[in-house]
Amino acid sequence: MRWVGTLSLLLFVSCCAFSQETHYSRFNDPKWYARQIQRLHDEIGKIDADLNSLLAARKSGKGVTDAVTLDQEPEGVNSDGQIDVLRKRRAELLRQIDAVEEQARHNAIPPGDIRKEYEPEPLVSSPLKPSPEVNAVEEALAQAKEGLEHARKGVDLLRRNQKLKAQQENSNPEPRSRRNKPSDVAGIGMRLTKKEAEAQEAEQKVAELEDHLEDLRRNAPAEMPRSDDSESVSSESKPSDKDEAYWRQQFASIDYKITTAQTELDILQRELNSGLVQYDPNPATAMKESITRRRINEHRKAIQNKKKELTELRKQRDELEDALRHAGGPAGWGRE
Repeated sequence: MRWVGTLSLLLFVSCCAFSQETHYSRFNDPKWYARQIQRLHDEIGKIDADLNSLLAARKSGKGVTDAVTLDQEPEGVNSDGQIDVLRKRRAELLRQIDAVEEQARHNAIPPGDIRKEYEPEPLVSSPLKPSPEVNAVEEALAQAKEGLEHARKGVDLLRRNQKLKAQQENSNPEPRSRRNKPSDVAGIGMRLTKKEAEAQEAEQKVAELEDHLEDLRRNAPAEMPRSDDSESVSSESKPSDKDEAYWRQQFASIDYKITTAQTELDILQRELNSGLVQYDPNPATAMKESITRRRINEHRKAIQNKKKELTELRKQRDELEDALRHAGGPAGWGRE
């Protein structure tokens, strides 16, 4: 009996170990590493093609001229700068490939496995109905991706705001010791650090949910076949009246878009004002800018587009308030 009990325990431990070994993780999947490396190599290939074209044009003299065209962006003025930017980007991509390969080595992935070319995952519509757990993870993943997008947008706006504030303070002729108002750059820097950490956490959450979803799809038990009748019944069983949580989510989403658009519009206007009084350190570019005002015009166009976007978003919020009123919901559901 003791032998039987010991055998049962060993079988249980083996089953647990097997289930852990079959648990999906992208860091143990050679295909994931191979696809990351292939994506980076594809971008390097495009950069190499652009570099070859620029170098060939510079060597042959085609497209290069000693004259500076004031009403357009001439190739001869910017070719060296473009080549330098492309080479730096190429070096950065090679560093990323080295980092991916090092991560694969750290996770004991054979080098030959990550150098294979794998076909992309086929997007085939399954005739099986996803389990409720899969649906729940997909919904959580969609929300996590939206949160990640918001965090990245916040980081971008804070960096631009920090740059403008630093330029404003550096251009102030008054000594710092005589300034009554404390510096805003330090406060923005603290918020930026917090937002960058938030973006990193959001990236980690998205990665974990993607792995969990892949694990569910690979190891889920047999799913029920799709049935149009069952879907229609389930849709009929849902309440037709939208509840408070639905309306508050809709208003929170539109309010976030309005606030973000307003913040970006403010930054665009300040960037425009800064550009009107600053000059490019490159003499050729500065001379062209004084005539063509290309960057100024681009900023003005971006400001007009952002104003149109704000007008449309406010219109959508008014329509949402009308919809809430027609549905008989309290006006408080549209306020924070």
